[in-house]
Amino acid sequence: MPSPPARASPWRFHLKSFLSRSLALGFALSAALAATAAAETFPDRPVRLIVPFGPGGGTDLLARVVAERAGQALGQNVVVENRAGGGGTVGIIALAQARPDGYTLAICPPICATAPSLYKPAPFDPAKALAPVISVADLPLVLVVPKSLGVTEVQGLLGKARAAKGGLSYASPGAGSSNHLAAEIFRHYSGVEMVNVPYRSGAAALTDVIAGRVDFYFDTVASALSQVRSGEVVALGVTGTARAPQLPEVPTMGEAGVPGFEYSARARLVAPAGTPAPVMERLNAAFQEALSDPALQRRIIEIGAEAVGGTSAAATGELRDEAARLGRLIRESGITAE
Repeated sequence: MPSPPARASPWRFHLKSFLSRSLALGFALSAALAATAAAETFPDRPVRLIVPFGPGGGTDLLARVVAERAGQALGQNVVVENRAGGGGTVGIIALAQARPDGYTLAICPPICATAPSLYKPAPFDPAKALAPVISVADLPLVLVVPKSLGVTEVQGLLGKARAAKGGLSYASPGAGSSNHLAAEIFRHYSGVEMVNVPYRSGAAALTDVIAGRVDFYFDTVASALSQVRSGEVVALGVTGTARAPQLPEVPTMGEAGVPGFEYSARARLVAPAGTPAPVMERLNAAFQEALSDPALQRRIIEIGAEAVGGTSAAATGELRDEAARLGRLIRESGITAE
């Protein structure tokens, strides 16, 4: 009669299990040590900062002045790279696909919060693809029109829009941009028909407004300030809760007869999801140091924005809340990416 097969010793199974767990723990510990070591030397080369719009706009101007001062705090250059297209989605997708090592960052415009509501399917999920580092600045917007339109106040613009067949045209550098959302909020509160004319960049949009090829544009104060001061365009109203300190003579939209109209774009610095916590902490500390510098704060005000700062956790919560708030606006207003 054949002998029954030998039974493996339970100690053998315990040994295998122990070795497997030990190896897994060893790998995890090695990875943690490697991440810590990398963070201790971070950054040892220049950092790339993606601006998801073309050069010359308010977001681009803000990024460049902040990058210079943050580079001093980091001990490495922060190099701005413009990646325009898709209303800002092209640049943010490039950020989300980058290696999560802290060497690729992006200035995150409202499209970071609105993309899931605007696009089906969404080009990215901000909660899963992005790691907010810090809130950089608020960029209030200003409603500007060409001198040739012959309008000096918001009610005059609305009168022209009601009288024109099909309404007036407005410029926007892409669906879901702060400029586009402000114009759609304007349409929602005024009840007047308006036609969106999309552009690849804010600078191109402003150029056509100056030339009179488009009727109006909600530009950032940072971008339009010099053209307003030179008289190339006429400023009718600002979108914040208070008048912009750079344009104290320009009323808020509420003061101009559009009650309930309040909107301001907040720019945030983001890294790819999965960026090691020590690197995130180093980046937050450096950019917080930059944004706390009185000289930089004055420079940011000069270009038409207001420095914010804060923790990574605060920026993350703000982005989440903004996605919910603007998503609701998009659905209620019927805004699409088309």
